[in-house]
Amino acid sequence: MTGTVYGYVRVSTGRQDMGRDAQRRALDAAGCTEIVEEQASGRKARPALAELVDKLDQGDTVTVFRFDRISRSVADFYAIGERIRERGAALRSLAEQFDTSTPMGRAMMGFAAIWAELEADTTRERVQNGLIAARARGQVLGRRRSFSAEVESDIAAAIADGAPVKQLAYKHRVSPKTIRRIKARAGARG
Repeated sequence: MTGTVYGYVRVSTGRQDMGRDAQRRALDAAGCTEIVEEQASGRKARPALAELVDKLDQGDTVTVFRFDRISRSVADFYAIGERIRERGAALRSLAEQFDTSTPMGRAMMGFAAIWAELEADTTRERVQNGLIAARARGQVLGRRRSFSAEVESDIAAAIADGAPVKQLAYKHRVSPKTIRRIKARAGARG
C-alpha cells in the first residue's frame, strides 16, 4: 500500500454504536490514516462512501471491517469495487482477509460480492424466523395502538354517526389516516 489507507465504517442504525466502535478499533489497528463513518442502510445510498470513492487516488486503499459494510447487494458491491479499481485504488476487508491490490484479491472480487449478499439474506432469514417464533409464543409485535379498544369503539361509532374524519383526528390528536384505519377496521368487523 503506497497511498493513503482509508477506513470505512458503516452502521445501519444509531443503536449500533458498539458495532461502530469495534469497526473503528479494527481499522485503527490495521493502519488506516483516515476513517470515514456513516449511518446508512447497506442497500440504500451511502453518500459518505460515494464521496470517499470520488476522492481516491492511484495507490490508495479503502479498508472495511467486513464485506457487508460496503454493500448488501452483489451488483452494488461489484460496481463500487469497480469504481475503486478504476481510480487505481484497492479494496481490503479485514474479516475476510481480502485485498484487491493482489492478483488473487482481484480474482476473488466476484466471490466477495456474493458473500456480502449471502450475509444479508442470512440475516434477513434469521430475523423473519425470530418474528415467527415470537408470534408463536403469543408475543404481540409492532407499535402499540394509539387508543384503547373502548376509545376506538367510540371513534367508530362517531364515524358511523357521520362525524367528519378531520374533526375526529383533531379531537383525538392523531392523523386523519389513523381515523381512516379505525373506520376500515370497523367496516371489516361488520
